[in-house]
Amino acid sequence: MKRIALFFLPLFLLAAYGPARGQYTNSYGYSFNNPVSAACNQIIWDRMNARLVYRSMLKKRGYTDAQLGQMSTDQMRSLLGGQSAAQAEAQKSSATAATKFKPSGKRLLLPAMAGSMAAAPEHQQALLEIFEEGVEAYEAEAKRSGFSNDVAGAMMFFIGASYFVYHDAREPDENGLEAIGRALQQNMDTEDVRQISNADKQQFYELMVGLGTYLGVAYQQA
Repeated sequence: MKRIALFFLPLFLLAAYGPARGQYTNSYGYSFNNPVSAACNQIIWDRMNARLVYRSMLKKRGYTDAQLGQMSTDQMRSLLGGQSAAQAEAQKSSATAATKFKPSGKRLLLPAMAGSMAAAPEHQQALLEIFEEGVEAYEAEAKRSGFSNDVAGAMMFFIGASYFVYHDAREPDENGLEAIGRALQQNMDTEDVRQISNADKQQFYELMVGLGTYLGVAYQQA
């Protein structure tokens, strides 16, 4: 995704990351006192995220955990036909990922969220309008990037919004975040997730995008 595509586990760690900051920061939010360390750490995280994607894809082809554990990331990529082929397969499989849901045609959680966060009716209405604008803006970008009606995409948006606030309006690297997003889609593509109802997925989706929007607006106001 572009500016609003915001992305898995390494970014969750940002919330617990200490206050000390170096001069150089990679796209995952880790800070260093020299550019070489920052670049090396970036490469490590990129390969880790790619490995998560490749591992899930190869397991669907019948490879076992024991077999995959003996492979390097490059070997996994080669089995998938190279980087371009692996990326294309990840994008294709995302269309039917278990994280997808069929929307109900109306908001299921945003009105209750606004009601729980403000007492006065006029404040609730103003907050609901903010949520709606945020969701609409997110959905326009998500549609172009293959994350429409997708719990994984909503989680990435919230994580990215947290990153944006924590790093004083610095946007996450879109390529690194999309790799994390594909990994999240792949690793949540299980029968258990597929059995979650559309309504429950939509409510969690609205929670993530709504809270991400609120973080951004609160940061701008502050």
